[in-house]
Amino acid sequence: MEKGLFEDLTVIDCASFIAGPAAATIMADFGARVIKIEPPVGGDNYRQLIHVPGMPPADHDYFWLLDNRNKQSLALDLKHPDARPVLEALIAKADVFITNYPAPVRERLKLGSDDILPLNERLIYASLTPYGEDGPERDRTGYDATAWWARSGLMDSVRANPETEPAFSVPGMGDHPTAVALFGAIMAALYRREKTGKGGAVSTSLLANGLWANSVWMQAVLCNADFSVRL
Repeated sequence: MEKGLFEDLTVIDCASFIAGPAAATIMADFGARVIKIEPPVGGDNYRQLIHVPGMPPADHDYFWLLDNRNKQSLALDLKHPDARPVLEALIAKADVFITNYPAPVRERLKLGSDDILPLNERLIYASLTPYGEDGPERDRTGYDATAWWARSGLMDSVRANPETEPAFSVPGMGDHPTAVALFGAIMAALYRREKTGKGGAVSTSLLANGLWANSVWMQAVLCNADFSVRL
């Protein structure tokens, strides 16, 4: 069997739901060893999405298979002091650490870049947020339906007219392209590491990628376009 491109890389997936874990899944598809950190009781809450009323029933959990295939799961209670030495031992030998936990959670669990990067000078710390690393909304939680779809203006842009009801986004519609953006940032950081021997932090957000998806109209606004007539 042909070896994967990233077979020598180890990724710590310390993330939940879609966009962060999906970036790790892309790396797993290319052969990286991905270790997913999950709470001991019940695992990642994303495992429960298939059971939400209204979701199409199926023989298998399609949500989980899509975004967490080819990973090794490790049950670790990050709130417990005994978990820290285990996590730090993993980080010391890892190449990439991915998280999308809210800023207050990272601060409480000491999972910020300032906490993690000193543990391994070659580590790539990959951060995904709803609304960015800084600013008044850095602590807000958000999903692709809100941060990517609604706040970017995409939800309004696809309405036929101002009286039309806003459309719902497809599950993961903004998470997956955002995951690709984070994957690209990780690739750039790994290339930089090849040149310098040093790791570092990279990040992207759901809102930034939603704005990029809606960037033609964003640029039009900056050029004082007249939106009085809808397409």
